[in-house]
Amino acid sequence: MSLRKDLIRLLGQLATDRSEIKLLNIYKGLPITCNTGIRSVGDSEISVPASRQHMACLYYQRETYLQSDKLPFPIRSLVISLNLGKGAALLANFEVAKANIGKRARIRVEPDEPLLAFIQLTGSGYELPAPLSDISAEGAGFYLETDLFPVRKFQPGSEALVSVLFPDQLSQKVARFATKPMPEIQTTKPLPHAAGWQDGKLILTARGRVASVLPEPELDRYRIGMQLDFQNLARTVIHGYISQRQAEIIRELRVLSDELYSRVK
Repeated sequence: MSLRKDLIRLLGQLATDRSEIKLLNIYKGLPITCNTGIRSVGDSEISVPASRQHMACLYYQRETYLQSDKLPFPIRSLVISLNLGKGAALLANFEVAKANIGKRARIRVEPDEPLLAFIQLTGSGYELPAPLSDISAEGAGFYLETDLFPVRKFQPGSEALVSVLFPDQLSQKVARFATKPMPEIQTTKPLPHAAGWQDGKLILTARGRVASVLPEPELDRYRIGMQLDFQNLARTVIHGYISQRQAEIIRELRVLSDELYSRVK
């Protein structure tokens, strides 16, 4: 019996037992979940009800993860079709997903516009510019083009000093979360554990270490995951930015949901 048949059998048992399952999607870094049940099971697909907000995730991402206390592992599935009138999704192409999917200890969000960071590895005399992929209070992800990626230098455990630059318009939004005025930075060199202004931009600097290195050959780049030690004012600003982005992402998802459902009226 194929793996997908085994997974269908497992899901069929959940349907028979009327067990609750959870749909999980990661939208711009934010976990979006929906508690539901399995409405029906076919030879290779299942039908599940979903909330309006989650239907928007399914429509735009075309996939979801199924979780349950009665499943030995999360299951990834593709969205075959959506019935907006009945608020149900048809899912198929099941496969075993990574056990840690959606289990980040800290909320991690993607920026709403490109943010640039500079990474200076300990013992290195140069900085590498790297677009930010996402950020949390404890770490961040960065992209490095394959041609710029120093394989020998970037290994799990490698230490670095990282500075993240916020553009002017974001600086104005984020600054209100600061509890005291931020000093003007006069030097071009980043200051350890600092938050400050330079050339009209907000700069947050932290020491950290490489946690993961993930090649993305289809995009000709690497994603570098780093644990970062934001301190004092920098940490306060990061918490404020994440809170703000979380609210913006949820609001954006509601707008997408409203737009999607307006098509069936």
